[in-house]
Amino acid sequence: MSETAHHHPELSALRDRVSAPSTVELPAVGDGLTWRPASPGDIDLILDLTHAAGKTDHPRSLVTRDELEEGFSSEVFDPGRDAVIAVDATGRAVAFGSATAPAAQETIVWVELDGTVAPDRRGEGIGTALLAWQEARGLQHLAASDATLPGWLAAGAQDHATPAIRLLEAHGYERARWWLELELELDLEAPVAEPPPGPGVRFVPYGEEWTERARAAMNDSFRDHWGSQPVTAAEWASGHRLEAFRPDLSLLAVTPDTHEGERVVGFVFVDAEPDEWPLRGGPFGYITALGVRRDARGQGLARTLLAHVLRALREAGLEHAVLDVDADSPTGALGLYQSLGFTVTDRSISLVKRF
Repeated sequence: MSETAHHHPELSALRDRVSAPSTVELPAVGDGLTWRPASPGDIDLILDLTHAAGKTDHPRSLVTRDELEEGFSSEVFDPGRDAVIAVDATGRAVAFGSATAPAAQETIVWVELDGTVAPDRRGEGIGTALLAWQEARGLQHLAASDATLPGWLAAGAQDHATPAIRLLEAHGYERARWWLELELELDLEAPVAEPPPGPGVRFVPYGEEWTERARAAMNDSFRDHWGSQPVTAAEWASGHRLEAFRPDLSLLAVTPDTHEGERVVGFVFVDAEPDEWPLRGGPFGYITALGVRRDARGQGLARTLLAHVLRALREAGLEHAVLDVDADSPTGALGLYQSLGFTVTDRSISLVKRF
């Protein structure tokens, strides 16, 4: 099990444990900058900023327009209160930050802090002021919760982003978890080992008719993973509306069930974003999730699912498979991927301030 537990009788409600400011003042730093609440009309500015910063911060991945649009339209995100932007005299976005409340809170109330500063304006104290704003808004989220659960303010960074990590640590954030990016070159000639599935298991492509059964399988599969909270129906729909999502390359393992007709016991979901392909030197598929229900583990089903999907990626003309994994995954996922030839290409870290 993860370090978070379902029951915390020793905890009082977060609203009784967390102090938060009644108002959150906009930052006032940076020569020539105008700070204001963000709005959906700023998406183009934010996209330009994230692409410019990404060349330094995460040079092999892109934030896409539809990702930003989905985020701004989320039912738990109020951009006028949950996001802030700084623009310079030319109208260019120089900084953007958000503090997003969780949609589901089963074991943790996890408030995600996400932000960036234009590389040519770093070192002016803008990031420090942005983090102070995010923290203040994040504390408001925690202080509004009646949950008797741990409360987290959490942020992430690539392991090479030393200044960002130092800034967070200087403000009380602790290194909590490492994540590994893995990559596999798909050999178009060599066959993929493909053991047979267990009795009664069949593989089907993902389709809308499987939506709720697949979401239930996802939530069960990741229930014992660090920090994982249930995926809501709205979050599930949002992720599968993204243009990068490839249901034709995604796969489900299903078994007979007296109540549901067939039950989803395993899954692999794939994205493919052509705009990112030049950043990795060729077309690739990103495996967003691979999981098996807890009562179906130990049969080699994850390996079989992954083998099928790797073959599908090759047949679709993709040259690489990419995924991210918890370095300390309780299911032994890292060992599985490495046994199939995946190698580590990057590392990132989650930093947390706990309440």
